[in-house]
Amino acid sequence: MNRALRAVTTASAVLLFLGACTTAPPAAPASLADRQADPVVVTGAQVAALEGAAVGDIVAFSWRNGAWTQVPVQVDQRKTIELNTAYNQPANTTNPVMVTVYADPNTFVGGGSGVLGDLDEIAFMAADTGDVAPATEPPGVVHGSGVHLTVGDPRDGHQSSTYLFRRSSNSLSPDAGRHYVIYSFQLTSGAYKTTYKLSAGPNPETSSVQTNFYTRAFHDRWLDDGLTVNAPGASGVDILDRQKELFAPGQCVRSEDTFDAGEGAFLANISGPVRAIRSFIGANSGPYTERTHIFYAQREDVVTNLRVHQIPGVMNFFDYSNAARGMTYSNSLNTTGVTIDGKPDTLTAGRQQWDKVDGPQGALTHVHTLETTVSPITITNWYEDNDTNPTTQCTGDAVALGASGLRITSSIPSTDPHLGTAASLSATDSMFYESPGRSAADAALHASQATNPLTVTAQPGP
Repeated sequence: MNRALRAVTTASAVLLFLGACTTAPPAAPASLADRQADPVVVTGAQVAALEGAAVGDIVAFSWRNGAWTQVPVQVDQRKTIELNTAYNQPANTTNPVMVTVYADPNTFVGGGSGVLGDLDEIAFMAADTGDVAPATEPPGVVHGSGVHLTVGDPRDGHQSSTYLFRRSSNSLSPDAGRHYVIYSFQLTSGAYKTTYKLSAGPNPETSSVQTNFYTRAFHDRWLDDGLTVNAPGASGVDILDRQKELFAPGQCVRSEDTFDAGEGAFLANISGPVRAIRSFIGANSGPYTERTHIFYAQREDVVTNLRVHQIPGVMNFFDYSNAARGMTYSNSLNTTGVTIDGKPDTLTAGRQQWDKVDGPQGALTHVHTLETTVSPITITNWYEDNDTNPTTQCTGDAVALGASGLRITSSIPSTDPHLGTAASLSATDSMFYESPGRSAADAALHASQATNPLTVTAQPGP
């Protein structure tokens, strides 16, 4: 277990003593029973009746079992900036790149306005939704301030409801006394604005995320090297060597380590009751390449926006640790799977929709989606399990154990608007953390969930 994982275990014990430990969402209502891990996210523009409300005054309730139940809700403010702002530099006025990012007063992005605006996001969990409420209001809210959110599953038309209000009393807290995620951002150097080396790293961290279903550890901006599955029945060992970034297998000219050694900056580090957000930029000659981790109780979404000059290709994959031996790797093209044992396997190649590792250590399913204007583009899966003669391991340990993910083998034109006309490429890895023994059908279900996000309509009410 690495230092950050030990630290978060200690931190969770302290939080438990203080009565602020993480909790899991309750069972989802029957109408959305298979969306237990999924968030519901709406923008301020969708709930116009609440625009201008202080973000700390927005609370959420669901009608469950014939009564009002307060549920955790989180407002994350967003703002549009020119990306040089994140480096504490004047905005680029020649080819400005205006990007909407999460606001954070502890970075050079700066804080939000403090009141709900069109760009801001309101998040709660599908598991916290309920039935349509009668024409009553819960205590402690401003009369007539309610907004009825109807949450729909586009796959089957099933619906559920949650209600947003302005609180009339500080006795109501937006977190409803529950926190599903704990994120601790810890630079070893000290405070971000005064100690972070923006022009060249490394910038060591002992940062961590913990929920009832998983623990994650980070030791630099791109150094993602700790993962345990905490779901019931999982053994709780750290199964990750590294999340790795390369142009191609064995090509070490660029990697997550060279990214961390180059210029970079954080956009936001946010820890709230519903989700945590870790967002940063900087990948060598792609100083505006952006990665955002969004952590929920049972799910993590990793979104990468490529902004770099022309490159020959790229790959993003997880290389597992020695503790992952014995797990089964499978994907949508190879559903039977192979054992992670350091012995090479031959798998069907092609663009996979999902891949999964599963064993006594727990189950982790990845769902891969891509939005891009690059055409043509060639995408395939990557898998290597070899502890005697692996491809050159540019980072991490000396072996490849169940190393797997997506690889773009075709050339990618410029995606950096600072350089002029640019293509766009955004990749998302949605990760689901579960108890051991998940089937290919379970993984396919997660793929359908990730590619069919829940919809929301808003109206005054109740």
